[in-house]
Amino acid sequence: MSLLDNMFKKQTQISANRFLNIKDIQGNFLYTLDNKVLVYLKIYPKNCKLMSKEEQRNHAQILTRNFASELKPFKLYFTNRPVNLQKNQDYQAELMDKEKNALKFSLQGKRSRSFGNLSVKGKALESEIYLMIWGENTEYAEQELMKRLNDLKMKFTNSGYRTEILEERLIIQLVNSYTNPDVAYIENQDYMQMPLVVN
Repeated sequence: MSLLDNMFKKQTQISANRFLNIKDIQGNFLYTLDNKVLVYLKIYPKNCKLMSKEEQRNHAQILTRNFASELKPFKLYFTNRPVNLQKNQDYQAELMDKEKNALKFSLQGKRSRSFGNLSVKGKALESEIYLMIWGENTEYAEQELMKRLNDLKMKFTNSGYRTEILEERLIIQLVNSYTNPDVAYIENQDYMQMPLVVN
């Protein structure tokens, strides 16, 4: 038996939950093995590149004003999620079947091929942004975290962003996307029935 084989045999097998420091996920909360409670806010991205320089400056000032009083720590998690473009490609094919105008048909063909190229090259990605706050798992931790998260949600709303507080199914989905970043998830998939997989 080689030295490498011996090293692998001595390693302790750990569960995905232990590896990820997850004790439980219930409602809006993720509970960790080291006695913390976490809550998440999904922030729907906004393309500021479409704004003029003046609009970008105004937007930055609004964000700064709204978040000037935010002194407690938080974390932002940015990810790109693969998107399934099959529905778009099917829709383009439908349009092309009905199209009589040669120029429109040609343009729809180019659009359909561009969707195909994005899929093949793995560039069909959707940006996702998550904000996470946490605290020690004490008696009133959940109430305090939800109060703060709702306050942050309001600040983002006042800054022109759409947000969503994650609940159990979406937290499991987020954890699963973290452990399996190259797998696109289906929106209506039942994540409660899926095991967590660590590659």
